[in-house]
Amino acid sequence: MPDLESRLLARWSGTAFVKAGLLVAILGAAPLLLYSLLGPADGNPIGLGLLAVVAVPIGFLLFGVGLLKLLIAWLGTRG
Repeated sequence: MPDLESRLLARWSGTAFVKAGLLVAILGAAPLLLYSLLGPADGNPIGLGLLAVVAVPIGFLLFGVGLLKLLIAWLGTRG
């Protein structure tokens, strides 16, 4: 398993992680936000809420990994 992780981290750049993280977070929260804007006032979108609860932290985690990779690359080229 560590080999898979190192290959994945080597294959994806920091900007790819940032883009993927933002995309996952937006796509996870968008259905719930659209439902709250356009859906019925007395609706109860449990499934959409669960999707947002799972997708948004994963998206932020990917975003953070991307920022960390960019920071490490920046510090590596600087020194």
